[in-house]
Amino acid sequence: MDAESPKRKAPEKMVQAFEYAELILYAVVGVLLIVIAVVALVAEMDNIVSYFLTDSPIVGLSYLFAAIIVLELLMTVIGYMKTKSINLGLLLGAGLTAMVREIIAFGYQSATLQDFVPVLAATVVLVAALYFVGDKTIHT
Repeated sequence: MDAESPKRKAPEKMVQAFEYAELILYAVVGVLLIVIAVVALVAEMDNIVSYFLTDSPIVGLSYLFAAIIVLELLMTVIGYMKTKSINLGLLLGAGLTAMVREIIAFGYQSATLQDFVPVLAATVVLVAALYFVGDKTIHT
């Protein structure tokens, strides 16, 4: 039995090493999401300040929506790190926020109907998914 004991411990140590690696990678993703959110907010603040200083038009809320999307993704990463589960409502909400951002962008960008239809279709799919899936959590 003692000869089998080291054989059993080796795979357990490998699994533990992979779990630590997964945790480190998720932490890096979380840090990068925070950096992206800060950059997006700074860009939006610069956009608003330049509006007041130079009377240039506000490009839109694109950067602010980007920050919201990134924060929703960050909440998903944090939730997974804490509970080893994924909240589908958060992921679908991030996707829906991205589609709303695109729909708003069509208001001030020159785009064709062919560009708008896929965004509208994706929005309908995400709304349906939110309706049917709701706030379901998947445990891994």
